[in-house]
Amino acid sequence: MLEDMLADEKVMIQYASKYSRSSNGWKFSIGQSQGLKRLHVKEKKQKTEKQYTEWVNADPQRKEKYGEALQIIQKSVENRAATKHALQYLSECITRGSEIIEFAKNAKNLDLALYVGNKEMIQAAVESLKIEASGFYKDYHASTDQKIVEAMLKMLAANVPATYQPDFYVTIQSKYRGNIDKFVEQMFDKSVFVSEDKLNEFLADPGIKVLNKDPAYIAAKSSFAKDEEIKGLQSEFNTNFDKGHRLYIAGLREMDPDLVLYPDANSTMRLTYGTVEGYNPKDAVYYKHYTTLDGVIEKEDPGNFEFVVDKKLKELYRKKDFGPYGVEGKLPVCFLTNNDITGGNSGSPVINGKGELIGLAFDGNWEAMSGDVAFEPELQRTISVDIRYVLFIIDKLAGAKHLVDEMTLVNSD
Repeated sequence: MLEDMLADEKVMIQYASKYSRSSNGWKFSIGQSQGLKRLHVKEKKQKTEKQYTEWVNADPQRKEKYGEALQIIQKSVENRAATKHALQYLSECITRGSEIIEFAKNAKNLDLALYVGNKEMIQAAVESLKIEASGFYKDYHASTDQKIVEAMLKMLAANVPATYQPDFYVTIQSKYRGNIDKFVEQMFDKSVFVSEDKLNEFLADPGIKVLNKDPAYIAAKSSFAKDEEIKGLQSEFNTNFDKGHRLYIAGLREMDPDLVLYPDANSTMRLTYGTVEGYNPKDAVYYKHYTTLDGVIEKEDPGNFEFVVDKKLKELYRKKDFGPYGVEGKLPVCFLTNNDITGGNSGSPVINGKGELIGLAFDGNWEAMSGDVAFEPELQRTISVDIRYVLFIIDKLAGAKHLVDEMTLVNSD
C-alpha cells in the first residue's frame, strides 16, 4: 500500500486513511503486548483468581453459587480458541484486507432480487448498489488492491486450517493448482467489481448468471458463508463464556463490596475527566506534559512521507510568525493528560473546567496501549493536539482566518 502511495499522489490521497488505520492497529498490538508484559497483567489476574477461589471455597453456599465460574470460563476459552483464530484471520484478510471481495458482498440483495425476478426489487437493489459504489470507488485503486488481496489470501491459507477456509480455496486448489496469484489475477481481470465503469455497465442490464459467475462475488459469498458457519460453531462457547463471566464478576463484587470496577465504555458516548500531566516511562526519563513546533522541525525526515514538514510551515517557524497562538516565542502543539483513551476516542473534544475547548484527543502513548485490559495511572496518557495549534494551522498555514473569525476565542492569560 505504501509503495503505491509514494509512487502516485492520487493513491496517496485514496489510501492515506486506510494506511493509517492499518499502521495504527499494528502499532497498537505491539504496544499492548509490551504493556501487558511490563505491567505483569497476567500475574495480577492470576493473583485475583487465587484470592477469589480461596474466598469461594471457604463457604459451601458460595461454592455452590460461584464455584464453577472460572472453570466455565477456562473451558469456553479453550474450546473456542480455534474458531476465534479463524474468525480473526477472516476479518483481517477478507473483511478488512480485501476491498474488492468485501465490496462485492453488497450485491447480495441484487442476487436475491434477480432470483425472485421482481422488477421493483431489482431496481431498488441496483440503485442501492450504485450509491454504495460511488463512495467506494472514490478511494479505490484496483492494482493496489490486487497486490493486497494476493498477500491476504496467502496469509489466510498459511495460517488457517482448510476446514475453516472459505470454499473458494477449493477452487484455487482444483482449478488453479493452488496458485493464489493466478486466481487473483483472473478475479481482477474478469470481475465486474474491479471498477465503477464495469459495475455500472453490468447494472444497466444485470443478470443472475453473470453475477453468480463473478469471481469476486463468489469469493464474497463464500467468505460470508464460512464466517456465519464458524460463528455458529462458536455460539455455544460464547454463551458459556458469558455465563461464567457474569458469575465471576458477581462473585468479585460480593467478595469485595467496595471494589470499583472499570466499566467497558467502548463504542459508547462517554465523558471522562483528568488532569494535564507528564510521566516517567522508565528510570531517569521524564516526558513533559507538552510539545511545541520545535519538535516538529527537529523530527523532520524528508525520506519519510509522514515526517515531511510543509515548506510554508517551516517558513512560519523560521520567522516565529505564530500570531496570537504562540506563548513566549514557542508554539504549543500537543499535550498529555491522565485520561484513558480507547477505541473511538480520536477527535473527541478536550474541555477545561470552564467548559472551553482546549484540544482534541487523538492517541495514547505506547504505555497506554494495554489500557483496555489494565490501566496504569502513573504511565498511561492521552495525547491531544493543542487547540492553539489547530487555530494556527487554520489561520496562518491554510490562510482561512475567516473561519477563526467566526469563533469565540478566550485568552487564558
